[in-house]
Amino acid sequence: MFNKIFPQTIDNKFNGHWLGFWLLIPVLLFKLMIAIGSMLIPAAANSTDGIDMSAYPAAALQVATTSTALLGLLHLSIALIGVLALIRYRAMIPLIYVWLLFEFAGRRVLLNIYAIERTGDASTAVIMNSVLLALMVVGFVFSVWPLKHKLT
Repeated sequence: MFNKIFPQTIDNKFNGHWLGFWLLIPVLLFKLMIAIGSMLIPAAANSTDGIDMSAYPAAALQVATTSTALLGLLHLSIALIGVLALIRYRAMIPLIYVWLLFEFAGRRVLLNIYAIERTGDASTAVIMNSVLLALMVVGFVFSVWPLKHKLT
């Protein structure tokens, strides 16, 4: 499994189960939608997460908005590297899943350390994050699954 996550050669040969490849597509589409939404409409992204932006003074609102847009740019760069892996460097797909899961888990840990008071309804974000996590875990398992048919 370690050799699948960190291949010696990063080429266009995917050695996992075909579902590992195809499940990465909706994961990356989710990430792209989150990224674009966060950059273009950061206040809406914050309200989706259940953060009541009306309680902030103007200066804090500007910082929150800018931080959300910058986080959107980070999500966009991660998703675009994933798209590059799908198109040209398929041997990296298991590593992309590890990266996405590490980033997801890291955000959860940091949000527990630096908790944000959530007053709004965050049910949409909870559902989206749960679906995204499930897709990433299942996709990772299939991406390191023993090979039967090569997808090149």
